[in-house]
Amino acid sequence: MFKTIKAASGHNRRVLNNFFSLSVVQFANYLAPLITLPYLFRVLGPSRYGLIELARAVSVYFLMLTDYGFSLSATREVSVHREDPQRISEVFSAVLLLKFLLMLLSFLMLSLIVFGVPNLRADWRVYYLAFGHVVGMWLFPIWLFQGFERMKHIAALNLAAKLLFIVSIFVFIRESDDYLYVPLLQSAGVIAIGLAGLFLALRTFPVRLHVPSLDVLKRELRNGWHLFIARMATSLYTTSNIVILGLFTDSSFVAYYAAPDKIVRAVQGLQIPLSQAIFPHIGRLASQSKQAAMSFTSKVAKIVSVVTLLMSVGLFIGAPAIARVVLGEQSAAGVPVLRILSPLPFIISLSNIFGVQIMVNFGLQKTLTKILIVAGVLNILIALSLVMPMRHLGVAVAALVTETFVTAGTFVALRRSGLHPFKTGTDRSHPESSAESKG
Repeated sequence: MFKTIKAASGHNRRVLNNFFSLSVVQFANYLAPLITLPYLFRVLGPSRYGLIELARAVSVYFLMLTDYGFSLSATREVSVHREDPQRISEVFSAVLLLKFLLMLLSFLMLSLIVFGVPNLRADWRVYYLAFGHVVGMWLFPIWLFQGFERMKHIAALNLAAKLLFIVSIFVFIRESDDYLYVPLLQSAGVIAIGLAGLFLALRTFPVRLHVPSLDVLKRELRNGWHLFIARMATSLYTTSNIVILGLFTDSSFVAYYAAPDKIVRAVQGLQIPLSQAIFPHIGRLASQSKQAAMSFTSKVAKIVSVVTLLMSVGLFIGAPAIARVVLGEQSAAGVPVLRILSPLPFIISLSNIFGVQIMVNFGLQKTLTKILIVAGVLNILIALSLVMPMRHLGVAVAALVTETFVTAGTFVALRRSGLHPFKTGTDRSHPESSAESKG
């Protein structure tokens, strides 16, 4: 009994340590853009700031393609098999190789798109410089650190790189014509972190690089497939809104949407460290006891929902002041977007718990994928129908409606499977519960 209590205490302490480490990472990831956003918006102007954000949005598609689904599938596999060095080395080698091949495919696709679309061709240098982010994330095996639940060193590396990026922006960006330095500095920072993280992983963990077998490559592709489809579907109602604005309107409207969206996503991103920290913990609990996993998740769900609701209310009330600080003279264009998007921290935090923490860890990836595909299509249809008459306001409405649909859809799917995220354990009255959770 004492051993059990000690082990549980150790697990909780590890989750807490990872939460704080990931909080530093997330804090740096979102604080850097928020510190530099007002400066860049004023120095570059709405048009060129919008161009930088459009290039970043395009690169996100290739980030997702290169990641495939490994950020979750490989994390879970490492977490479950962390005591097996041979299996960990297999996963490590296979994922790095697969991500490299997907990165090459991404570069080819980027070239075809940039030189095939007239609106993008003139600014091809911006898109290629932004692609450096994809290279950096291929090198960075953050999923390995998450699987072992050891994020302290990564937090320190990330914080140092972001501080250097912030200083570089204020040093090198002096006028509108310096806009190319923005994606260059962003990519350089990510590549530096990627190289340092890879070196640290090889020094810290019992992993060895080798040529993986075809069977191992197929296994990793199979494990990540539904998560990959889910993430690509997610991009249809996140990244695509900026791309749609860039294709159908002036890049200034991209800026009027992207800047408030970045603020909202930064607030919403405050709960991401908790999400990343508890995901492998819930996965391990679910493999041992689904009752224990649901009990832990329900406690987290109640706390997160209250905190993020307060965040959303604060965003709505404080929208005029926030927009004035960030956008300056252009604040009037940003306030309505900020208010439309303000419920997202609350809504997305719930969909993360329902979809990622429970559905993925309980083997309901197929159902989650279907929900996200429908949501992606729904967003594209709404955004395309509203972008011309309402421009940046139209895609903001599309984002809100779609995120609400995802949260409602995942909740309904859980209840049909006999799982309730706000109650301890599974609902034994639902015969589907045990069958589906094994999926």
